[in-house]
Amino acid sequence: MRYFNLVRFLFLLVLLPMVVAGTGCPGPNIMLPDVDDVIDDVLDDFVPLLALETYATNTGGAGGMALRPSDGALFIVNSDGLYGPIEEGDDVSTLTPIGATNLADDDLFGGPSNSIVLAITNSGEFWIGSECCVTVAVVPAEGGDAVPFAGLLEGSDPSNIRADTMAIVPDGFDGEQIDPGNLLIGEDTTFSRLAAIDVEGDRAVVDVDNPGDDNREAHHLAFGPDGVLYSAKNVASITRSGFQTIAADGTPTTLPGTTGASAKSFVVRNDGDLIIRGDHAVSATDSFAGLLIWSAADQTVSRALELSVDDRSEDDEMVIAADGTIYLTLLNRSEIVRVVDAP
Repeated sequence: MRYFNLVRFLFLLVLLPMVVAGTGCPGPNIMLPDVDDVIDDVLDDFVPLLALETYATNTGGAGGMALRPSDGALFIVNSDGLYGPIEEGDDVSTLTPIGATNLADDDLFGGPSNSIVLAITNSGEFWIGSECCVTVAVVPAEGGDAVPFAGLLEGSDPSNIRADTMAIVPDGFDGEQIDPGNLLIGEDTTFSRLAAIDVEGDRAVVDVDNPGDDNREAHHLAFGPDGVLYSAKNVASITRSGFQTIAADGTPTTLPGTTGASAKSFVVRNDGDLIIRGDHAVSATDSFAGLLIWSAADQTVSRALELSVDDRSEDDEMVIAADGTIYLTLLNRSEIVRVVDAP
């Protein structure tokens, strides 16, 4: 970890005075502190690398959040509807939804749900999914009712995928099954399933095969500024890497240095670093939940900001704007916050 050398240095500060006070190395009757105890004490007091700034309040437990490609405007969706653009200081409870007020209808998700993901296409349509159902809902660019999209169960290559995550495929990422402008949907299962929808064309659905034998994770998907597709698993494992890159043909490759890490959501900075709302575990007794940073340069995971069990949720969502601003929904706090470097 980034602060590992600092921990070792502090341990030497504990040991050095004991050596200096004697005539050489400590004698047999001098009890030295256990290095693991010292490390644990220091790690408990580590200095946060990231901080949170309140952006909008009373979001109604909104889990779905996305930026409109045309202008970078921020939108959110909760069980009551679609809201936006969301401006700094907004109290969402005072805003009127622009659409999707029918999400509780039986032909959509069968009832209220905050386990919702949102994507906005290049043409401005709002696509709403939920891990509960194979149904995906579509709201026109100008707003209005959500209309069910039945293509996941129909057509020549149907999918019964349930949307854990959605992302718009950028220019430059082009394969036999995935094209720029497609809506890429992921479901977090063993050898996770991906489906690409031609949202700007005939809305055909293509199941994205995994041509390799490695487990492919897709609890969350995000594209980096270089067009690389990153994916993450939901549950941290001390023996498995929690992040991958996925090639245009669907093949996953382990992201080095991510053993023990997982993500509810994450974004990719311009320098290639991942900012992660997730978990990190290195042993059966050492686990962490909050914000993490994976360094592209060092290929290591650092614990950046701890979040209490009352503040965090399985459905927290992150997005990053073109200027690098990172937004995070905290469902349990009913807030949108900005993620910034700690002062």
